[in-house]
Amino acid sequence: MLKDAEGLASGAAVEADLAVIGAGAAGIVLALELAKSGLSVTLVESGGPQYSERVQALAETPHLDPKVHPPMSECTRRQVGGTSVIWGGRVVPFDPVDFDDRAHMPGAKWPLRSEEVSSFHGRACAYLHAGKPEFSAGSLPGVTQSTIVPGLPDGDVLTSTLERWSVMNFGTVYADELKRSEKITLVHGLTCTEIMAEKVGSGSRVTGIRAMTLSGKAITLRAKRYVLACGGLNTTRLLLASDRVHEGGIGNHSGLLGRFYTGHITGRIAEVQFSTPPGATVFGFDRDEIGVYARRRFSFSRECQHREKLANIVSWLVNPEISDPAHGNGVLSFAYLALTSPMGKFFASEAIRKAAIKGAVRGSTMSHVMNMLRDLPRTAVFIPTFGYKRFLAKRKVPGFFQYSRSNTYTLHYACEQTPNPASRVTLAPDTDELGMRRIRIDHLYTDRDVQNVIRAHELWDAHLRKSGCGQLRYVESDIPGSIREQAGDGFHQIGTTRMAERPEDGVVDVNGKVHGFDDLYIASSSTFVTASQANSMFMILVMALRVADHLARCAKGVAA
Repeated sequence: MLKDAEGLASGAAVEADLAVIGAGAAGIVLALELAKSGLSVTLVESGGPQYSERVQALAETPHLDPKVHPPMSECTRRQVGGTSVIWGGRVVPFDPVDFDDRAHMPGAKWPLRSEEVSSFHGRACAYLHAGKPEFSAGSLPGVTQSTIVPGLPDGDVLTSTLERWSVMNFGTVYADELKRSEKITLVHGLTCTEIMAEKVGSGSRVTGIRAMTLSGKAITLRAKRYVLACGGLNTTRLLLASDRVHEGGIGNHSGLLGRFYTGHITGRIAEVQFSTPPGATVFGFDRDEIGVYARRRFSFSRECQHREKLANIVSWLVNPEISDPAHGNGVLSFAYLALTSPMGKFFASEAIRKAAIKGAVRGSTMSHVMNMLRDLPRTAVFIPTFGYKRFLAKRKVPGFFQYSRSNTYTLHYACEQTPNPASRVTLAPDTDELGMRRIRIDHLYTDRDVQNVIRAHELWDAHLRKSGCGQLRYVESDIPGSIREQAGDGFHQIGTTRMAERPEDGVVDVNGKVHGFDDLYIASSSTFVTASQANSMFMILVMALRVADHLARCAKGVAA
C-alpha cells in the first residue's frame, strides 16, 4: 500500500511492527523480506515516486570541499528507489581479504568473517537481477580466455576476477510488489527529523520517531523495532540530530559516531600498452548465460595484499578521456557531444555525466564534429545500436568501450581508503527547510592512500613485464600530486556508524543493532568498517538481508 503523507492528519501516529526509514534499495529489501515473515512494516521515504528538487534540497549542505566531495544531490537521491535511481549498476562483493586481520590497515578490523557475509551473495544477486553470484571469468559458460590478454597468468596479480552489472531502479522494479503487499505501508513525502528515546536501566529504547511533511504536518512513527536505511550520511545525520537524551547523538557512546568517513581513492595515472595481439584483448563486457553483463579487471591475490601490505585496489581498462578530441574517435566524440548537450541529463546521472566530460577542451566542438565525420560509418552504426541496448533492451548495457588498434588502454583504478578517525561528519549550525541541522563533511585522504595507489601500479607493471605481455606507461609526471588532485568520493558513504563487537569500538553490533538499544538498527554502508575495492550497493543489500534475517528471528522469539 502506498500513502502520500500529506493525506495524513497533523499529529497522527503511524504504527506497525517495524518502521523502516528510507525506501532505497536496502529499505525496500528489508520491507519485502520482513513482510514475508508476517510482520507489518511502515516504510517511510522523504521523497516521492518522482524526483523533487525541493525534497532533494533537504539533504544538501554547503559545508564540504567540492574538490573532494560532490554535492549531496549527485551522490544521494531522496526518492522512492533511493540511490538506485542514479547508480551506475556495478555489482561486486567485498573480498575475503577485507575481513582478515590486516595489521597494515589500522582500524580495519571487521567483527565478521567472510563466510558470514558470502552466504548472502546469492539472495542479493537475485534482488539485483544479476544472475548467479559468480565473480570469476572462469565460471562464465563459453569463456575460452579467462584473463584479459592471452598469456597473462593469474598469480599475485589477477585479471580473471569479474564485476557484474545490473542497471535497475528498485523504486520501479519493485513498485507493484510494494503496492500489492498487505503487510507493507509505504508512506512517502515524510521526512524523519528526530529519534525520540529514553534511558531504561543500563540501556535505552526508542519511544518514537518525529517526522514532518513539507507542508508542516507533524507525524509520529511508532513500532516495536526501527531500522534506519536512509543512506550513509543521512542515517548519520539523523542519529547526530537526536541528541536530547544522548549527548552527541544516539549511537555516540564511543565518540565515534560520524568518524571514519571512508570511500575510495580513484583516478587515472597510466595506460596499459599490451604486446599481445590486439584482437585478443578483452577490453569490454562479457555476458553470462542469461545475458548479465560482466567486466574483468586487474586485482591482487589475498596473499599478495598481505605480503605487500596493500590496501584492496582494482583497475579496469577504460576509454580515453572523451572530452579530448585528440583521441580521433567518432564514437567517443559523439558521446561527448551528447553528454554536453541539453539532452545530456537524460543519458546519464549527473555525477556520471560530469565525470565523463571533465577536462573539456574549450572550443573543441568542431574538432569533435570532424571526428564524427571522418569516422562516420562506425559512428552511424553505433548510435542506433547502443541506443537500443541502453534504453530499450530488457537488460540495459551499462556503457560502451572502444577497441584500440594500438592495443593501448587507459587504466582507471579504485582503491579503498585507510580508515581515518579524523575524516568525519558533524552537525553544522544552519538548518534545512524543516528545521533539521545540516551536516559538515570533512572527507580526508592521507599519504598512505596515495602510496597504496603507487605501489599497486608498480606491481601491475612488473607483472606485465615479467609475463612478456606489456607494460604501463605513466601519463602524469607528478604521480603523487596527480593522485591527490583526482582523489574524491562521496558516493560510497562508509564508516560513520561502524560495526564493532564492543560498544567502545563502534556504533552498531554484528547484527546492525545500535549498541545499548534492543529496538534500533541500521542497514546502511555507514556500518561498514572498510570500503574494499567495491562500490557499496551489493554489500548494502547483503547486510540488509543479514539484518532482515536477524529481525525475523527476533520476531519469532529465536535467540540471535
